[in-house]
Formats: sequence, structure tokens, C-alpha cells
Amino acid sequence: MSALVKGRRDWPTVLSLGFNIDRNGKRRKPVWISIVTLGILLPGFAMWGLYRVFTTPTGIGLWGLAAALYLFTMFGVTLGNHRYWTHRGFEARFPLRVALAVASGMSMEGDIQGWVLNHRAHHRFADVAGKDPHSPYEYPGWRGYKGLLWAQGVWLFFAYERPPEYAMHRDLAQDRLVQWQRRAFPFLAVANFGVPLAFYPLYGWNSVLIAGALRTAALMTATGFVNSVCHKWGTRAKDSRGHEFRADDSRNNAFVAVVAGGEGNHSWHHADPACPRHGRRVALDAEAVAAGVKPERGWHPDATWRLVQLLAMLGLIYNVKQPKVKIYFADKQLVPNPSLRQTHREWHIKEPEETRELLAS
Repeated sequence: MSALVKGRRDWPTVLSLGFNIDRNGKRRKPVWISIVTLGILLPGFAMWGLYRVFTTPTGIGLWGLAAALYLFTMFGVTLGNHRYWTHRGFEARFPLRVALAVASGMSMEGDIQGWVLNHRAHHRFADVAGKDPHSPYEYPGWRGYKGLLWAQGVWLFFAYERPPEYAMHRDLAQDRLVQWQRRAFPFLAVANFGVPLAFYPLYGWNSVLIAGALRTAALMTATGFVNSVCHKWGTRAKDSRGHEFRADDSRNNAFVAVVAGGEGNHSWHHADPACPRHGRRVALDAEAVAAGVKPERGWHPDATWRLVQLLAMLGLIYNVKQPKVKIYFADKQLVPNPSLRQTHREWHIKEPEETRELLAS
């Protein structure tokens, strides 16, 4: 991609490493508030906090504060934005919804409405370059790692033009709490640092730099891994016949599942989006066992599901969509859709023999 425009150096393209130009050569619209806050200020203060981890005294109280805020804001995203507002995997009592809305805002990952609409578009166009808001196939440079960096978080710095059917959904428009949180988001983002600042008398500036900035950057990195790492490295979900889920390139990755509250079980989530349990495996049917199909192995931690179970016991969650013991993928879930197959061809990704046989049949 040329960094020259009419013989002059194109500094926006140089400084953005070419991310300001989409795959069709069209310039993207930068979101300056995200660039300044998430791209400059947050990383800068997080690095300062990381420096202070090794150069100033820290104690169990400071790390306890950081861990508590990490979990609180993480569950605002994983339990609130994702498994409740996006996929409606359960119903929640009003006090819990308020707590999740506050936690979501303090995560600094955007307001609920925007987060949910983007994620629903992601499911509809998963991995398809030019349509998925954070497809790792968006940029082929740097041996594919440029696309992974885009999916990790660079996509947040540019406006995503959602398809018309994802401009607004009725359930979000009619949810008064979602609309309140959208208006209150800037104040909740400030509260993300105001809460640790209240502990300044105990921990000094480490309360803001370590329990605030560094902790926020760590969470955004962990959730970013779901969009990047979990679409390249890991295992695919297998149904009760032993067939792999191949409608998209989502993967199950145990490391990401640990740091992101179970979201790293991404292939299972894409295979069964409405189910609030992502860390799972299913039983093989008799024919699969007789054919010598090996059961799915590996560790599938899912802290968010454990929280769902706890909150259900407390009566704060109800009508939970339970995972099935056996599940059979539909034919369309066993092969990539035509748009994704085109993306695979552009990236010279070979289709497995099983996929070719299914497409031929």
C-alpha cells in the first residue's frame, strides 16, 4: 500500500500503519476519542503502572483491589454485554442488570448498545473480511499478523459502518436501562478510575496506575484475545457425531478462557450462541463411539458460567438456557459459508478433505 499521495507522504497512512485504508482502498473514519483514550492515554498510563510494579512497594491490598475491579468489570462484559444483552441466555433481576450496566461502562469497552450491535454483526458475518467488524482476515500484511492486530483492538479506532439491519434492534431501543447506560457511559468510564482513586490514601498513585490503568489495559487485552487469538489458535467444537464446527474460524483456547472469564471457549460459543455455558463438551452418540470417534479433550474453564449458576441459586438469574448433553451440528455449520470461503481463497487457506466432501455432497 503506497504511503504517497500526489507525490507527498501520506502521514495519516504512515502513522496508522496503513490501518486507515480498508481492503477496498477507501479511507476509514477515525474515532478520535477512542484513539486518544484507548490508543494513547490508557497504554501510556498502563506502562507507567507496569513500571511502578517493579520499582515501588505493592502489597496484597493493592493487588486485591486490582483483582476485584478486574473481575467486576470483566463480568460486566462477559455476563452482561455478552451472555445477557447480546444473546439473552437467561433472564436477570433488575438489581443485577443495574450492577452489570455499571460494570460494563466501567470496563471502557463501549456502551451496551454499541457493543451488542457490533457483536451481533460479528456473528452474522464472522471472519468475513470487509463485513465482520474485527475480522482477522481484514489485512494480509506482516504474514497475517496485521489482521490479528486489527482484530485485537485497532478496529476500535475507526468507525464501523454496520449493515442497515444492525443499525438498531428493538430490544435495545426499548430497554430503558441500556439507553440510560449509553448516556451515562462517559461518567462510568471516569468512575473506572475514580473508584481506585478513592484508595489513594492507602496506596498512593499506584491505586490509579496499577489498580486503574494497568488493570483496565489487561482486561481489554484479554477480551481482545477473543477476537484475535480465538480465531486462529485452538481447537474446534465437536458435536455428538465427532464433526467439527467449521461455519467460521472460531477456536477454543484455554488460556484465553482463563483470563477472559470463559470467553476463550469461542468455537463452542459460535456453535451454540444462545447457550450461556461456553466451556463445555458433549457426549458422543453410539454410532460415533462404534466408529472409533474420540471424545473432545482439553480444559474448558468458564468462570462466567459458574457465576451464572451461583446467581441462579440466589434467585438473581432465572430461565437459564441449559446446555444439551448431545448436540448435532446442522449441515451449514459443518462448512464455511460462501463469503468466508471466498476470504479463505484470498488468503490461500486450503479446505480440509472432509469439508470438500461435504460441499460435494
